[in-house]
Amino acid sequence: MTTSNPILRHAAVMLERAAKKQEAPIWNEASRLLSGETKNRVEVNVGRISRIAEDGQALFVPGKVLGTGVMEKKVVVGAFSFSESAKSKLESVGGSALSVEQFLKKYPKGSGVRLVK
Repeated sequence: MTTSNPILRHAAVMLERAAKKQEAPIWNEASRLLSGETKNRVEVNVGRISRIAEDGQALFVPGKVLGTGVMEKKVVVGAFSFSESAKSKLESVGGSALSVEQFLKKYPKGSGVRLVK
């Protein structure tokens, strides 16, 4: 793990533990992406999420969700962090913006969850 940020480290460890406990490889991949080098961190705009997601789908972003673009679909998005505009756009169409911990509680096995890189 290359990060010295304790909050980021905690989230990555939480994902690793969920992967082991639930035998869900999606959380191992998410942890690896989240704890990697800064230059390789995942940043996704809500416009991209809207293009690739289907209504009602659950998506996990192992990084930050940014507010550029238009959100047209009601989706559940879990991420390490959200910009204020991204959070408000997701919630304005009836979707949800969940923290890593909240998302793991809702989807512990990762079934039906799409990892967005």
